[in-house]
Amino acid sequence: MKIAVLGLGKIGHNTAALLTERGFEVVGFTRDEDKARAVNEYGITVSGALTGNFKVKATTDIAKAVDGAKFLVVTTTSKGHKPMAKLLKGHLQEGQRVVIITGNWGAYEFYSVLKDEAIAKQIVIGETSGNLAASPTLTYPATTLMKPSKKSMSFATIPAAAAPCVVEELHQAFPEFYAVENVLDTSLNNTNPPVHVPFCIFNITRMANGEDAQFYGECLPPILLDFTMAADAERCAVAKALGAEPKSILRLMNDAWKVDYDNIKDLGLENASLKSVKLPKTPYHRFLTEDVPYGYMSVSRLGKKYGVPTPRIDLLVEAYRYLLADHAEMDGPEFDVDMSEVL
Repeated sequence: MKIAVLGLGKIGHNTAALLTERGFEVVGFTRDEDKARAVNEYGITVSGALTGNFKVKATTDIAKAVDGAKFLVVTTTSKGHKPMAKLLKGHLQEGQRVVIITGNWGAYEFYSVLKDEAIAKQIVIGETSGNLAASPTLTYPATTLMKPSKKSMSFATIPAAAAPCVVEELHQAFPEFYAVENVLDTSLNNTNPPVHVPFCIFNITRMANGEDAQFYGECLPPILLDFTMAADAERCAVAKALGAEPKSILRLMNDAWKVDYDNIKDLGLENASLKSVKLPKTPYHRFLTEDVPYGYMSVSRLGKKYGVPTPRIDLLVEAYRYLLADHAEMDGPEFDVDMSEVL
């Protein structure tokens, strides 16, 4: 079976290698001709949780990438979701499944762009609550490191009722996926913003100074851990108001790694993958520039729309806005499509 991986950044390289290792014909799409040339000439070399050299075809032609592919796996940043949806318009084929890793309202934004074509061609648009092929590095020619991956990952679709069927179809490709009720669950219960945003905002001086600091270590004193959990409770209140099942960040992380800790600091310090995470050495990092606009800023907007106070989350969003100033990415879903259409 052919799978198209759309976006060849760090996660895209690792995802393409992982799917190749799992027995699929993989075609990677990138707009970067040099990336495509490197992958075609050298393959993708991975070390860490996955080891080897994996032969993957790469192309800069979106029509060739998606032609005949059952699954279209999107591995761009959240900011790239809407542009990728626009690029795909007119190229989708009957019955294809779009799998967006990581969601961050990606399915909602894809649907807002592709609604008519998706309905006409019976396209299912799905998203995960995180990613399975994280990489801290990408060097050329096409060499990455893969960190240990989560043991399970929630997956939801538009239309919502299709999720169990698509999870079954994806079992060989992504056995870690399990179906949840709808994309409110995957986007509102994403594990990244609840930790990335408060940790980074309150350690932004360290980031600006380029300090070498452990993310779940000295960056998370008790006072910040308490604030993080209080902000997370606001996120859960918004999820409940929208009709989603609220899941605390502690529950989400315990479930993802199949462990049972009573606080996220100990979980992070004793996890083989998380304990190696360092604080970014620049404030202009996706932990803020992606996880604020597509994470906590979205929660803040939904809180206002549904009458749920989010004072701590609002504080984090405003701090990000003023601290990063002209570098603050303030795009993100506007929620102009009726939420009932995606549930």
